[in-house]
Amino acid sequence: MAAELAFLFPGQGSQTPGMGRDLADDAATRPYFEQAAEAVDGLLEVMFEGPADRLSQTRYAQVALLTVGVAASEALKRRGVGPTVCAGHSLGEFTALVCAGALTFEDGLALVELRGRCMSESVPEGAMAAVMGLDPEAIEAALPEGAQVANYNGPQQTIISGSREAVAAAEGALKAAGAKRVMPLPVSGPFHSPLMREAAARFREAVMAAALKAPACAFVSSVSGERVGDAETIRALLADQITSPVRWTSVMRTLGPVAALEVGPGRVLQGIARRMDGGPVVRSAGTVADIEGVCAASA
Repeated sequence: MAAELAFLFPGQGSQTPGMGRDLADDAATRPYFEQAAEAVDGLLEVMFEGPADRLSQTRYAQVALLTVGVAASEALKRRGVGPTVCAGHSLGEFTALVCAGALTFEDGLALVELRGRCMSESVPEGAMAAVMGLDPEAIEAALPEGAQVANYNGPQQTIISGSREAVAAAEGALKAAGAKRVMPLPVSGPFHSPLMREAAARFREAVMAAALKAPACAFVSSVSGERVGDAETIRALLADQITSPVRWTSVMRTLGPVAALEVGPGRVLQGIARRMDGGPVVRSAGTVADIEGVCAASA
């Protein structure tokens, strides 16, 4: 039996100007970039040239991350390295499902382009903050009404989300409870909170109508933190994703200490895993050079 290998796909925040340029130069993966460019006008210029603040806009960042992640995963597969299990952090779930064969790239692209529009057009006032040095249970107990956990990113980092007033009030309460640091995040809205229900309702219709099938390899949902193989269960979880917390801590526990690749730009997931005992051992696989190094090591 082959050793387990997890492909992990990052979410919004991992984008950086220049990402994917080397993959777009490869004739085998260039079509992904061409299709994405047809879906979002000006995407490749922003992806390859920046500026960073424009690439960080939801309408660009989400499609860019999907495209690079799918292209990188296909480059790995063509070199004989494929996953036994896939998972993605928030937006990265759609990339994971394309990699696992549950969605076509075309359908995944349509969903992610719509998701980006919903999350940029139907965004209420709100805020998010990263909380360091306090366990999630203590954070949950200290949060005032109007704030909730948005991302469980391991025992030492939790992201909260909610109204501006609630997140501001949470800072003092969390520090009094023992948090080492509460750092406001430069985001445009209260993502992964109930305040995003209008965007979630718009997106739900598309998810329920999308052509989704059972994944060809194991899939771990970041909404439930568990392995899910049934297409309709995955569909229901995706429909709830925009307003639900990202349970990445649970994803890492479900995976265990397996070999894993962060398939996409950056090293965010690698850094999170490094700070958690018993989680996956993650290597980067977001560039052609990374991919060739991974494949050479596995030969």
